[in-house]
Amino acid sequence: MAFFCSRERLDAVLIVCCLCAGLFIAGFSRLFPAQEEEGIRLPVLMYHSILKDPKRAGKYVVSPDTLKGDLQYLKERGYTTVVVEDLIRYVDQGTPLPEKPVMLTFDDGHYNYISYLLPLLEEYDMKAVVSVVGEFADTYTETPDPNPNYGYLSWEEIGQLARSGRVEIQNHSYNLHHQQNRKGAGQKKGESTEAYQKLLREDLTEMQTALFHRAGVRSTCFTYPLGNMNSASEEVVRELGLRASLGCGERVNRITRDPQCLYGLGRFNRPANAARETFMNRILE
Repeated sequence: MAFFCSRERLDAVLIVCCLCAGLFIAGFSRLFPAQEEEGIRLPVLMYHSILKDPKRAGKYVVSPDTLKGDLQYLKERGYTTVVVEDLIRYVDQGTPLPEKPVMLTFDDGHYNYISYLLPLLEEYDMKAVVSVVGEFADTYTETPDPNPNYGYLSWEEIGQLARSGRVEIQNHSYNLHHQQNRKGAGQKKGESTEAYQKLLREDLTEMQTALFHRAGVRSTCFTYPLGNMNSASEEVVRELGLRASLGCGERVNRITRDPQCLYGLGRFNRPANAARETFMNRILE
């Protein structure tokens, strides 16, 4: 009789344990939703120059008012800006990302980022990634011309933005943005992989060194000029210890704990004349 009582008690204990395990798994699923397994959704917006004068505007040159409206739109819908370092911390350490992350990227290093971008980031309590070109910084360091209509950032100004706490500076090549007979940092037709990788390795290394010694910046990401990339270029990016790369392919990214998810991140180029709602609806939930 004692045997049967013990067996009944054992069965009861097993049932309770199973129920508890089920509740624990359900609770765990709520704490760590399926999106973390599938990847956290990360839209990345790409901007270039910011100009007040409409006569100087181009297809992808926005006005300060347009940018201000975009930031307000994102803020009102609960989006929080992140930079590359936030993604690296999530991948490496599991540091949580915001519930609705978004990344704002600004290419080429225009002087008007000091005039218009930085004040707007401060107003809306946001951050942005600014990718700069070494050749442009050299020119405007040697011959300063702080004109928001056409100027670029000097090395000192790049450091100033980095120290603001609002801007993360990244590598946009030293001298591959407007190189003759080459589309951005891409491999030329007929160019051997060995020759191409040597050129890219030397350029990125020179830029990493310049950013550190002239602006106090340790870059962690390569932003491809014109978005031209391939497996050979990505091999160099990884070899140099860069943790991420930004392209120009228009797609929403999925961020996981896999370090490889940070390479070749997609971005949406912001057309100046596109209606805000139309543009944002393409990329936001």
